[in-house]
Amino acid sequence: MKRDYFKAILVFIIIFSLIFFIGIKINNSFGDLKSGDTFSDKAKNNIYCLTNYDWDSKTNTYYFDLVRKNEDQQLVLIYGKLPSEVLINDTILKESSFFSRLLLSSDWFIDNKIRVVFNTSMNPYNTPIYVTTTSSAETALSTFNMTFAFSLGITFLMSIYGLSLYRRKQTEKYLLWFAIYTGALTLWSALPLFVGTSMNFLRYYVFAWCVILDIVICFKIFDIKLPGRFNILLSIRGVISVLVLWSIMESIFPKLHSEIYVYSLLLFSIGVLTYAHANRRKGAWLLISGHALSLGLRMVIPLSSLSSSSVSYPLRALQFSKLFNIPFAFCCMLLINHIFAEKFAEAEILTKELEQINQNLDKKVLEGNQALQEQMTRRHSLMMNIFHDLRTPLFVMQGCTQKITKQPELLDTELPIIRERLDFTKHLVEDLFLMAKLEDKQVILETDRVPITDLIKNVISACSIEGESKNIYIKAELKCDCITWGDEYRLKQAFQNLLLNAIYYTKPNGKVYVSLKKERNTAIISFTDTGIGISPQDIDKIFGRYYRISSKEKHKSTGLGLSIAQEIIQQHQGSISVDSQLGFGTTFTVHLPIIS
Repeated sequence: MKRDYFKAILVFIIIFSLIFFIGIKINNSFGDLKSGDTFSDKAKNNIYCLTNYDWDSKTNTYYFDLVRKNEDQQLVLIYGKLPSEVLINDTILKESSFFSRLLLSSDWFIDNKIRVVFNTSMNPYNTPIYVTTTSSAETALSTFNMTFAFSLGITFLMSIYGLSLYRRKQTEKYLLWFAIYTGALTLWSALPLFVGTSMNFLRYYVFAWCVILDIVICFKIFDIKLPGRFNILLSIRGVISVLVLWSIMESIFPKLHSEIYVYSLLLFSIGVLTYAHANRRKGAWLLISGHALSLGLRMVIPLSSLSSSSVSYPLRALQFSKLFNIPFAFCCMLLINHIFAEKFAEAEILTKELEQINQNLDKKVLEGNQALQEQMTRRHSLMMNIFHDLRTPLFVMQGCTQKITKQPELLDTELPIIRERLDFTKHLVEDLFLMAKLEDKQVILETDRVPITDLIKNVISACSIEGESKNIYIKAELKCDCITWGDEYRLKQAFQNLLLNAIYYTKPNGKVYVSLKKERNTAIISFTDTGIGISPQDIDKIFGRYYRISSKEKHKSTGLGLSIAQEIIQQHQGSISVDSQLGFGTTFTVHLPIIS
């Protein structure tokens, strides 16, 4: 964190120093004239600042003697805001908010010399008065007017830009403060146009308002809070209160209005931007650079005044046109553009993701509709099979009872057939009832410790009669003793369904293998037969609750055994999978969690 603070301060100092020394270099590249110096023909395109005034002890005033080389020279004075009354040949220079010019008449020169008198006892060493030729004065003032118009126009457009964005995106409060800040800059730039009007009094305060709003925008654009109750100072009421309080203090203590005191407020902005950078706020570097540019140019003039150095016309023109404010305001606008560009990029990404989600949703809806249609088809097919399976034993039993009615001596022959069909019908109804309860999650498991090895042995023993009836050999390979947590009755039912399914689909004299092994915290139980196998188009459907594998073999299966087994295994937090090769056999593998 300290390293980040140091980096931000170092970058600010480097940029500020670079711009400041460039400004000093530009300022020194324009010469000045001392009292009594001659304006040379070679300097006809230069604009000189009047410096080193002489003191007249008789009149207690300062004066400057301007000497021209010959009578053909037409010289012009360019002057700005004058701190005191200035006279030339008893003509008082008219006060102006910007630059004005005065053509020095040849009649005013005596022996090619004219005296500029400052009606003050204080040395006016830094008064913005410049001398040049008429052609150079025309170019200089035209350039200033264009610069002023540009500065005024750009701040006004920035204010409109901030307001228009805020109107569309009122959740971004910093946009409103950016509009207020640039609006204050616009007002500050435009006030000299209203000299002599009721708005003239604002000129004394607006400069400080702009600096205070500069601090506020740094807080707002990075959403930085002041500690505790002090954060109220960043609300609209708080900012207005600060502006009014500072204006009152400027009225009571005029020194606060000086550039040095007002510029010292910008240290708060620098501190906020340094904090923003240290906390990795995006764009902090940009505003630090913008502040360094603006402040580096600004400080050339007050520091030159403190050192009694002259201030050249180009720097005064930049000061009067308020162009020093543009770099920081422009960097704020660039940061806002960057923030909105990121938001647009995020919105585009979200839009693409939403389109992809919609496409996936449409695909899933289509797949769901297809699955539902297939399920309805399978349900219909199963129901037809159930009706057939129920109808067949009923017809058989009806036929047997008719035979017994006509020939009572056939009772011993027909009675076993009736019992076998009743038993099949009973199992079918039980499986249908259990499947319905499993679908509605109405089967309550009575959980307890279940030894899997013993459970498998019991299942093999219970199914051995069915295997012996088809001369099928059942081989068990139980490599471990595992204990799971579950309902022993339901697990036995699931394993029995899997083993009976293997027996039903294995041809006579075939083999069925049952194995148990352990991997980490999972028991793996496999049921492998050497039966007919499952075709690839059927293997993904065998666990469907309304699907029955077609087979030429007739057996006692109700067609719901695998669905029931899968539902029971899943309710025990396990899984069941199948691997089959048509004509060679099938393996059902169960994974169950075990307790150590």
